[in-house]
Amino acid sequence: MVYDNTTADIEASLFAAGSAVTLEMLMKVTKKTKAEVISSVRLLAAEYDERGSGIEIVDLGERYVMQIRPSFADRIRSVAPKELTSSQLKTLSIIAYHQPITQSEVVDARGSGAYDHIRDLHERGFIAVRPQGRTKVITTTKVFSDYFGIGSTDVSEIRRKMVAIIKAEGGQTELDRWNARKRIAVSPLYESLMKMCGITDYEVVNPYDPSDQDIEVLRRTDILIMTKGYSDRLNRILDSVSGRAGHEDAGAYGDESDLQDISDDDPDEADENDADSGNGFEFEILEMASTTFDDLIDDIRLLKETLGNNFSRIGKVEKADESVADLEELRRIYREKAVTIAVKAMPATEMAAKLLNDLGVVISVDGVIVAPDYGTSSDGKEIKGQVLIPSHKTQNGTLIKRVCGKYDAVISGLKKAEKKKKQ
Repeated sequence: MVYDNTTADIEASLFAAGSAVTLEMLMKVTKKTKAEVISSVRLLAAEYDERGSGIEIVDLGERYVMQIRPSFADRIRSVAPKELTSSQLKTLSIIAYHQPITQSEVVDARGSGAYDHIRDLHERGFIAVRPQGRTKVITTTKVFSDYFGIGSTDVSEIRRKMVAIIKAEGGQTELDRWNARKRIAVSPLYESLMKMCGITDYEVVNPYDPSDQDIEVLRRTDILIMTKGYSDRLNRILDSVSGRAGHEDAGAYGDESDLQDISDDDPDEADENDADSGNGFEFEILEMASTTFDDLIDDIRLLKETLGNNFSRIGKVEKADESVADLEELRRIYREKAVTIAVKAMPATEMAAKLLNDLGVVISVDGVIVAPDYGTSSDGKEIKGQVLIPSHKTQNGTLIKRVCGKYDAVISGLKKAEKKKKQ
């Protein structure tokens, strides 16, 4: 028998309940009609009967229960495990749905009683616990999958099964509450973006040359924020971690200071904005730019749009709006500073052109050459300029400080070139 989603949801609901489940509840979980649910229950019960299963589904008159067949009860009594308490089941459900998850995250969600639950679940073999820094990372085991009849240790399959269980336990509202929880990871450069948005719950990783600890963080991440244009290369690194390819890109960039501003050279212009689920990593990638004030404003708006109503749970709307207003004011100030520049400029890269256009500087092929200070493009072409824009490799500090540094370099450099021409 090939199970459709309705049959699988019913099976999971009956198993999770541990007692009779009403027809009305099954209709609510599956969003199917009365006739469709009854048909699926009967097909499922018949399939159990046909293969001589030790489990049966009993019709109690618009209530259904999954139970051990009476003929097996005495034989399995000595090996039957102690039932999980409701509290233990909720803790285990959080672990299964969000795995890999840290012990501290479980405790945050379930309270201090989760420490006892984790110990008991570990002793019974439902979960695996590995030390990581000052906390522990928790995942489910084959014992868990066998106990819940999932038949797979694949995280995606487990999560799908848990959705049915959560619906049965708490309905759609409970499921929405679970889905609202988003774990964010950021590359070091964009940590200051979190502060601009009032977000404090995030982890910092190096997605360009991830360490083993970074890989573990990425496994439990829902949203990754990184420099625009490098997601395809990250996917190749994750493929290699999963054994699907050679680790050809690992170590290619070191840290974020080795990356070029993507406005100059877009190596992965057609990147997908998510991790390739085939490599076992499932998170959304938000690619950010940080050349101009408009870039930073767009970064904040993209993050707010992505999180939607959940932004107010994770960050501070007032702080984000205040940051946008501050960036708009800085943009106005720097544009006023550039008004007096009379010399023409020639951008050597797209990033330089972006800055010059934003400042309102006249562009001409015979103008002062403006270029980033990294010397060569990603394809090895030499880039020279009379006015040099500092890149991430030569800058420190927050995103705002770095953008201001770029504008200052362009304005002061062009004013010096203008003064030199007049001499």
